[in-house]
Amino acid sequence: MFTRLLLLFAAIACATLCQAAPDPLPAWRDGPGKQRILDFVRDVSTPGSPDYVTPAARIAVFDDDGTLWPEKPGPQGLFALDRLRTLAPRHPEWRQQMPFRAALELQGKYLQEADDASVFQLLAVAHAGRTQAAFRNDAREWLDTARHPRFQQGWTQLAYAPMRELLNHLRANGFHNFIVSAGSVEIARILAAGTYGIPGDDVIGSSVVTTLREEDGKLVMRRLATVHALNEGAVKALAIDQRIGQRPILAVGNVSSGSDIDMLRYSQLAETQSPDPQGGRQPGLQILINHDDFEREYAYGEKDRASLNAADANGWMIVSMRYDWRRIFSFEAEPQ
Repeated sequence: MFTRLLLLFAAIACATLCQAAPDPLPAWRDGPGKQRILDFVRDVSTPGSPDYVTPAARIAVFDDDGTLWPEKPGPQGLFALDRLRTLAPRHPEWRQQMPFRAALELQGKYLQEADDASVFQLLAVAHAGRTQAAFRNDAREWLDTARHPRFQQGWTQLAYAPMRELLNHLRANGFHNFIVSAGSVEIARILAAGTYGIPGDDVIGSSVVTTLREEDGKLVMRRLATVHALNEGAVKALAIDQRIGQRPILAVGNVSSGSDIDMLRYSQLAETQSPDPQGGRQPGLQILINHDDFEREYAYGEKDRASLNAADANGWMIVSMRYDWRRIFSFEAEPQ
């Protein structure tokens, strides 16, 4: 009788604890994709698991535009366009030069279709001659008041709710999260800290050439119109190696221009830190966000399907924004 009572109490306690355990990914729909993420995080963070990975090697990298928040248009393009409009009367030559002519005439429509290189060139030219301190202050003030032209929300509100949950879940399980952006590293740093809890020194991005000059007895760093490094494609993998010094075991990008393919492929080959003479491999997870929700966000892809083809060939997880996410933004009404 006493044994039965103990078993009954144990069953009740277990049921209570199981019910009390919160879902770490409530904005994700239940299904094989969500379960794959939960299983992966559990396996690599549970001591004694065959797939256990030490905290020092639990590196996760995320693209930002189109992966953590919308990129149609993205913040750096809108920020550059505002400055270009202000300076345009002083630069009549822009009316004949691309991509400035297209940006000034088509404005937001151009930014929706332009590639990362063209948009970053606009940003570099628009703020050439500014000190780094002034540029950062301008960007911070702009981001404090700017609103997305479609959603009419500030950029901190445009973080994808499922991705914010994923970052928090990874952090809670000993992962070190990095943002690896094709956009301006300065803008990404401002948004990353307040929106995702990722400090600025854990952000890798594109940059312009800067000079150090003495002005009025002080050393001042000024921006030039020349692009120093465009962090896209293969450069993302190279930058990860240079800045982090080891391969990530989790990488997340999106279907857009194919610029995240090399980053995801690079993470897939994460070598084990174990002295195992058999030369085993660490477990890994690669996630590709597919923009297929024209109602709540946007629906677009690549004409050559390069990213989706790479995902199919390599066994990456493809996330449908339409079918895998219950909510895209935190300001959405709670789904029924």
